[in-house]
Amino acid sequence: MNDRGKSELIIGMFDAERFWRDPNQAKLPSVHDPEMENVVMAMDELLFPFCGAQDRLITRYRMNASHKAYLHEIGFKFLSNSTDLESPDGGGAGRTANIFDLLTSTDQVGDIDPDWLNGARLSPFAVIPGVDRVAARFGLEQDCPAVETVQTVNSKLYSTELNRRLGLQCDSQTVYSYEELLSTGLALLKQGPFLIKDEFGVSGKGNLLIESEAILQRVTSYLAGQCRKGRTVRFIIEPFLLKELDFSCQFHIDPDGTYRHVSVQQLVNHKFAYQGSYTADDRLLHTLHEAEYFDVMKLVARELYQSGYHGDVCVDSMLLRDGRIVPIVEVNARRSMSLIKHYVDRYLEKHGAAGSMTHATLQFAGDVSFDQLLESLDREGVLYKPDQGFGMLPLSANTLFINKVVSECKGIRNKQVKGRLYYSLIEGTGDNERLSAKLKEVLLSLSFKIAP
Repeated sequence: MNDRGKSELIIGMFDAERFWRDPNQAKLPSVHDPEMENVVMAMDELLFPFCGAQDRLITRYRMNASHKAYLHEIGFKFLSNSTDLESPDGGGAGRTANIFDLLTSTDQVGDIDPDWLNGARLSPFAVIPGVDRVAARFGLEQDCPAVETVQTVNSKLYSTELNRRLGLQCDSQTVYSYEELLSTGLALLKQGPFLIKDEFGVSGKGNLLIESEAILQRVTSYLAGQCRKGRTVRFIIEPFLLKELDFSCQFHIDPDGTYRHVSVQQLVNHKFAYQGSYTADDRLLHTLHEAEYFDVMKLVARELYQSGYHGDVCVDSMLLRDGRIVPIVEVNARRSMSLIKHYVDRYLEKHGAAGSMTHATLQFAGDVSFDQLLESLDREGVLYKPDQGFGMLPLSANTLFINKVVSECKGIRNKQVKGRLYYSLIEGTGDNERLSAKLKEVLLSLSFKIAP
C-alpha cells in the first residue's frame, strides 16, 4: 500500500483544521460535545489502510488487540504501538494535545524500535505544527510543504478565490465584520436561505444554515459579543444550493508538480457532517467527463502547486438539482475519509470485492467489549472474511469504546456513554439492506442503542 518503496511512519490528527485556525477569530455558535471530541482523538486508528507490511502506525491510544489481530488475519499487514502515548483521561488539555507535540515532549514514539526510525519517511494525515520537529527529533525523512502553506490552501477563503481565479461561477463572498454579515445576510435572505461558513469549519462544525432574519440577528449578536472582547470576524457566506448529491475527487500532487488522479467518491452527508462514502457510479463519472470536471481538477492541482503545496488532496464538489456541477466547494489539502475508503477498496479489489464506508453512533452501558462484538458478528455470519466475499469490516474499535475507557479511568463504571463504529459494508453478491439489518440485530443484541 506504500508506493514509495520506503518504510513510512504514519501518524495524524483528524481535526487538523483546529491547528490552522486563528484562535483570535470569532466562532459561530455550536454545541460542545466532549464525548465526540474524545472520539475524534481516537480516529487515528483509521489510518491503518495506508500502511504496508514494512510501515508503522502510531496512534494516540494503542489499537485494540482483538481488532488488530482480526485485521492482520484478513490481510492488513502493519505494525503499531502497543502502549498509549498518554492516558485517555489526560484532562482537557491532554486529550486535545497535538500528537506531534506529544511525541517530542515525551521523547518517545510508543514502543517502536529507534533503529527502525532511521531513514524512515514521516507520512502525516495532515501537515500541522510539530511535524517538522518530530522529523528532526527522530531522524525521519519528510518532504512536506511548510505548515503556513498548508494552512493557506486549506482555508475556505482560498477555495473561494480559487473559483474566481479559474473563472468558475462562484456564489460565495467573504464578510469581515458582524455588521457586514448582517447587511449582506439580510439581502441574501430575500432570495432564500444561506450558509455561513467558518474559514476552517469541518464535517458539520463551522457551517450554519440561516433560514430567517431572527436567526441571523441572534448569530450577529453572538458574534458582536466576541468582537467586544477583541476577536475578529472572517466568514464566507453563500446561498444554500439545492443539491442532488455530494461527491469528492481525490488526487495527488508529486513534489515535481505531476498530477495523479486517485478516485471519485460519492458522499453521504447529514446536516453537513460526513456519514459515508461509496465509489462513484458510471453515470456520475460520465456526467463529470462531459462537463470537463477533471480538467478543472488538473487546474486546481496546478494552482495548489504554484502556491507551494504538494501531497494528497480531496476536493469536495456538488451536483445540483438543476444539473449544474459545482466543482470546488472546498479544497482539503490533506488525506481524507474518502481516501481511506479508496485504500480499503484497493485491499478489497484483491479479493474480488467492493464496499461502501460508513459509521454508526452508538450509546451503551455495561461491560460489552470489542471481543464480544467481533464474536457476535462472526457467529451471525456478518463479519467480513475474504473467503466469503461479503460482510461488515470494522475499521475502528477505539472510537467506539474511548468514552467507556475515559469513564472507567475516573472510577465510574456502567455509565451510559457514546461511541462511534466506523466500518466498510461489503456486499459481494448479497443484499446491502439485509446485511445492514443483520448488523443492526447484532448491535441491539449486545445492548447498543443506535443513535439517529
